[in-house]
Amino acid sequence: MKDLAAKALEKRDWPLEQFEELTLVRSPLLKTIDTVAHAFTTRKGGNSPLPLDSFNLGRHWNTDESRADAMKNRKRLCDLLGLNSEDLAVPGQQHTNNIHFISAKNGMPPGPFHFPAIDAVATDRKQQPVLLHFADCVPVMLVDPSRKKICVIHAGWRGTAASIVKKSAELMCKELDCKPTDLHAAIGPAIGTCCYETGNEVIEGLRPTVSQSDSLVVYKDNSPHPDLKAFNAMQLLEAGVENIDVSSWCTACHPEIFYSHRQSAGQTGRQGALACLV
Repeated sequence: MKDLAAKALEKRDWPLEQFEELTLVRSPLLKTIDTVAHAFTTRKGGNSPLPLDSFNLGRHWNTDESRADAMKNRKRLCDLLGLNSEDLAVPGQQHTNNIHFISAKNGMPPGPFHFPAIDAVATDRKQQPVLLHFADCVPVMLVDPSRKKICVIHAGWRGTAASIVKKSAELMCKELDCKPTDLHAAIGPAIGTCCYETGNEVIEGLRPTVSQSDSLVVYKDNSPHPDLKAFNAMQLLEAGVENIDVSSWCTACHPEIFYSHRQSAGQTGRQGALACLV
């Protein structure tokens, strides 16, 4: 069996796909599951103005124009995937390890939902799209095709240090009757070690979350560059998840394709990770 750290570090190229005017990337692993629609968006497409050009899905600029533009782009994305944008579940991300579950049995009406201080949303409800936003942080999707359950997760370094991905996998197994070996995970475009220089406090926060953590950090001129994708993959592997697909795209290396908070010094939009049981 491969060393877990070596497996956690594995990545593969996900191709850019054109959907009319939008450029999306999708996990080759999740594309094999016909009961799930999913997409990781890019900044290409739409008509968002500078510096949010041109397919911003986030509302963080907090102006009427920015909110209207984001709503229009969210609807465009849902329309292309055959989903209803009025049912979107969109949490208020705050770098927590809080998870919200939308049950098909709990009688909650269709969306939109905007949950405060939530960084992962799981559901077993068909036609319930879940959308989270990113600009360097790690987007993760968990899918159980057998039991028809999904979870979309936002894992920045604080969320990773709080083991949000491991916690999400454990919730799906302990409370939603999933099995780790049945879960399929996709870890999407995010900042890579090439661009992610941090202080030692980040490393100290990440180190307790997995074994072999030092293998997941690159040092350049004595400065640590943690592989956030690998830390999240390692959490999943140690939770018993075997089917993991990790994108090689670095968001900061490709600002012409992706929004990057670090590359832009914070003056940027947000791409999305959207998944839905169909």
